[in-house]
Amino acid sequence: MNLSLPLLPILALAAWFIVRNLRLRWWAVAALVLLGFYLAGSSAAPLIDKTTRDGVAVINQTGTK
Repeated sequence: MNLSLPLLPILALAAWFIVRNLRLRWWAVAALVLLGFYLAGSSAAPLIDKTTRDGVAVINQTGTK
């Protein structure tokens, strides 16, 4: 059985868990989000995208054995 979940709710849940349980400050979260936006607009964006897609593909292949 395959389960398809959108990435945004999973990331939002993970962020809430981290802020809640690891006592991460909201200003640090905001700084990291801004860093993500700046990285998305930089020359490193294609490398980050390719690495993320390759990592997801490896995880998906691992579960199909």
